[in-house]
Amino acid sequence: MNVWYRCMYYVLVIGLCLSGPALLIGWKWIVEPNWGTVEVVQASRSIERGLRLTEADLKTVKVKKEQLVDGALVRMPAALRQETTRAVRLNEQITADMLNTAHLLPAPDEWNMPLPVEWMFGKPPGSLLRGDRVSLLLVQKEESKKVDDKAVNQELSREKLDQLNIPYEEEKKLQEIVVSYAKGTNNQEIGATDDRKKPTGMVSTVELIVNNDQKELIRKYGTKGYRFLVVYH
Repeated sequence: MNVWYRCMYYVLVIGLCLSGPALLIGWKWIVEPNWGTVEVVQASRSIERGLRLTEADLKTVKVKKEQLVDGALVRMPAALRQETTRAVRLNEQITADMLNTAHLLPAPDEWNMPLPVEWMFGKPPGSLLRGDRVSLLLVQKEESKKVDDKAVNQELSREKLDQLNIPYEEEKKLQEIVVSYAKGTNNQEIGATDDRKKPTGMVSTVELIVNNDQKELIRKYGTKGYRFLVVYH
């Protein structure tokens, strides 16, 4: 019995000696990293605008709750195969706003409307990209040849709109329209990833996402002989 008690004594002493380091290791490597942290999806490399995300582009890491960005995604499947709406930096948290491509798809009360070439004044900017928001400035057909470059780049004032018989409220409705599709003169689609600073050529085809009011205004003025000058900020 004495031998048994002696063995138990030594086992207990050794156990107590080892429990301290074990608790420290457990706290250091298991408890502390997960205490007050959440998983978040981050970019594993720099990602260009307009790319569809793959597993190679993403990683899941733990961050402190106070470091969590508003709208950050916490599950990788929610980000996979989604298109980025802007460039994403390495280790940047992926948020819903970065992947919000709903603006490129018509809502139930919206339409995907091609802008006829004969209704456009000149050519749209060669740096125009899919996903850009544009404004349509109205130019009368008989006056279009008289409009110089300086006038083209100026916003239409209320007085000028009155001269063109265009209600200011209607002109305002033709602003902030999303480009859903653009094609260059080389017959190639212009994507959101194309380099804006190095346009491949002039834009020949433009499709816009418009609501019912915008659609009717474009048809109204287009059939009246007006031309639309496509500009973006």
